[in-house]
Amino acid sequence: MIPSLRTYADLSPDLNVRRRVIRVLRDRPVLSLDEWFEVHSQPCGLSYAMTAFAYDQLEKYSGLSLARLLPSDRLDADLCWTQICWFDWQVRLSDDLWQQFGADFSDGIDEVDGTLAHFLQSLDQQLGQR
Repeated sequence: MIPSLRTYADLSPDLNVRRRVIRVLRDRPVLSLDEWFEVHSQPCGLSYAMTAFAYDQLEKYSGLSLARLLPSDRLDADLCWTQICWFDWQVRLSDDLWQQFGADFSDGIDEVDGTLAHFLQSLDQQLGQR
């Protein structure tokens, strides 16, 4: 294989894994932004602004719609996040957070070893401290 093609494959999402995760999620109900906020975000203490941001943006990085995700989903263990996202998803997320909230996350985004709720709560908390 040509080195540049190998590099591209290494940096690309694993589309087979992504399709498998999407198949698992297919049986879950699809919630609107307001429903997701009421059912999931409020009990977790997430702001509406972070919920709306995540609802609109997370699919860009992962191919997974927040409408079908649960706060208890573990990003890597359940959703295979690092396998299904482009290698630079954290940089793109940081840029999008800057665009949306004017918050500088250039020093990095927390790793994804916990649940979706923990990840979003961490982002929301960091936004409140900036």
